[in-house]
Amino acid sequence: MVVKSWTDQEALEALAVKFRFQEIVDGVIRSSIHMKLPVVREDGTKEEVEEDTLIVQLPGGITGYCAASEFRERDYRSFARFIGTTQAFVITDLNLEHQIALLSEKKAAARLRDMFWDEIVAAEEEGTLQEEVYDAVVSGYNQQKGIIYARINGQDAYMFRREWSWYEREIVDAQVGETIQVKIELFDKENRILRISRRKALPDPFDFLTTLRKDQLIAGKVAAVHPIHGLFVEVENGVVLKAGKIRQLEEPSVGDVVTCRVRSITPEKRQGKLMIIDYPRGKRKRKDLGSFLFE
Repeated sequence: MVVKSWTDQEALEALAVKFRFQEIVDGVIRSSIHMKLPVVREDGTKEEVEEDTLIVQLPGGITGYCAASEFRERDYRSFARFIGTTQAFVITDLNLEHQIALLSEKKAAARLRDMFWDEIVAAEEEGTLQEEVYDAVVSGYNQQKGIIYARINGQDAYMFRREWSWYEREIVDAQVGETIQVKIELFDKENRILRISRRKALPDPFDFLTTLRKDQLIAGKVAAVHPIHGLFVEVENGVVLKAGKIRQLEEPSVGDVVTCRVRSITPEKRQGKLMIIDYPRGKRKRKDLGSFLFE
């Protein structure tokens, strides 16, 4: 049974205003069902189609219907990933006979994209594009290739794994549907290609180095013990510095909490050197699985 989009004249008039002025409205996709309904195409013609249809909750408790062919530029075998998400729509028709509002995500996305590209070009001409931060919704990722896909104002975009955060990770903890803040790295308006960076929209953890002074004491955690390259201590999330240790101190292990003295700091080179002088919580005891042989 099809739920009527409106049940009274007031609701119909509110919808009519949004339809007349082709306002973009946000709606939550509640479910999808295979059904027959009329669809308004790009050229204004109407045709009746039978296909998967998204049931959309519009503001004011109004239900709208968006045919699969009017949702996104690509085909989807399943719309499960979109259930519960908020999308932008325009009302393409008010079917008075069946009292249903027909929606199109495609038309809304096209309008949002055009406005977005105009905004990008204007920001570049004004020299402010590098400062602009945009909300993007994660739409997918390819862990093997290290690429994250997102959508900004109806425009598809992508980023490389190294641009997800300030510290490199083999696996990106991106969640489909998650809203993140990004900056634009590269764009091609003619071909509608957009490369973005989440990292550049985040505070640089190495700004922490500007707060440090020579001979200052600071706590940290041993991040690496390398037989050739030596010791490395993490003093802030993502900030790892080269370290040495005082002679009388026992050799550190990865994970040891240590007290360090700052030997030198070079913020502009994102570098610094530390000297480990103590284990404030005591030295961690490593479990020797073969120790029972000597007990």
